Amino acid sequence: MRARIIYTYIAKKFWGPFFFAMGVFAALVVLGDMFEKMKNLGNGITTMWDIFSYALATFPNWLATIMPVACLLGAISVISEMISNGEWTACVAGGFSPKQLFKPIIACILLVAGGTMLLQEFVVPPLNVKANYIYYTRMKPRPNYNQYLENDVLIKISPTQMLYAKEVDLTKGAMTKVSVDTFDESWDITNQIVADQMVWDESRQGWFFIDGIRRTFVNELETQEEHFDSAPSPLTIRPKEMSIGRVYEDLMGIRDLTKRIRFHEQTGIASYSAETMRQSKLATPFVTLIMCLLGMPFAISTRRKSKIVNILASMVIAFTFWWLMSMCTSMGENGYINPFLAGWGPVLIFSVVVFFEFKWLRL
Repeated sequence: MRARIIYTYIAKKFWGPFFFAMGVFAALVVLGDMFEKMKNLGNGITTMWDIFSYALATFPNWLATIMPVACLLGAISVISEMISNGEWTACVAGGFSPKQLFKPIIACILLVAGGTMLLQEFVVPPLNVKANYIYYTRMKPRPNYNQYLENDVLIKISPTQMLYAKEVDLTKGAMTKVSVDTFDESWDITNQIVADQMVWDESRQGWFFIDGIRRTFVNELETQEEHFDSAPSPLTIRPKEMSIGRVYEDLMGIRDLTKRIRFHEQTGIASYSAETMRQSKLATPFVTLIMCLLGMPFAISTRRKSKIVNILASMVIAFTFWWLMSMCTSMGENGYINPFLAGWGPVLIFSVVVFFEFKWLRL
């Protein structure tokens, strides 16, 4: 019963500095982003409402980014405050070990980490689509902008077949200005199909060329051509299983990244970039926890240091962690290291650091 009261008390103390830090950091990044976007006011189209709407749409993504730092600052602050008030010493004298006193803080951190994952999975992706629409129609307008339309798409259908489409709209199941080239073992073209359109037929569960020409290369100088109104395509992947959007992978959810990876595997496209980002997102709860475990012993060792020291310590730990994560992610996205190592490497490295830190401080 006594332990439950102490744990509840510590958990309640965590949320004050956590929400304060989150509010301050969120205000700084959102206002900074809004001021940067205000340079578009001079284009005669953008209004303050557009900038405000864009800021609201991107706010959850910023929120998910700063939550680990807010957790770290909240954890360090609650421990420092308990030490300065003598509460930490009283709890230790009452038979509680530092590891036991860490438990309610860790529980709060895991709760925040879980909420962050839900935010990134279900809230950030659709709002990112809305933010892109506002940006490319109101701030930096593009003629005939269609957020669902992808231009100049190249897909590997099989080891010897490549598909090129001038425009692809998977929401409509349609491609325009399509060509499918078939090659032999020496990568000399043998057949080519060129069509005005290629559409998905749900009833027949397949893609079909519309108004095209089938061209056979007899030799280097001679070809045979045959016109057709409709013909089946060798592409069999359903539109909803394809992923060729322009959305940045760091703004995609785990489900969307998994869909993109499967599509890349089916079409022979390298998927290390998407896989790296998926593993990084899966490691998110552990990143937040390990980051906080790095800073919590620091709060004990510094004892009665000022809040400024706590803030600086939080920022140094967070940016060091982010620097290593960014470096590993960049290497993973470019294929220099395994995507699993890129996503989980920083967690494993800092887990070792945390282990020796706790051992050194005898916690």
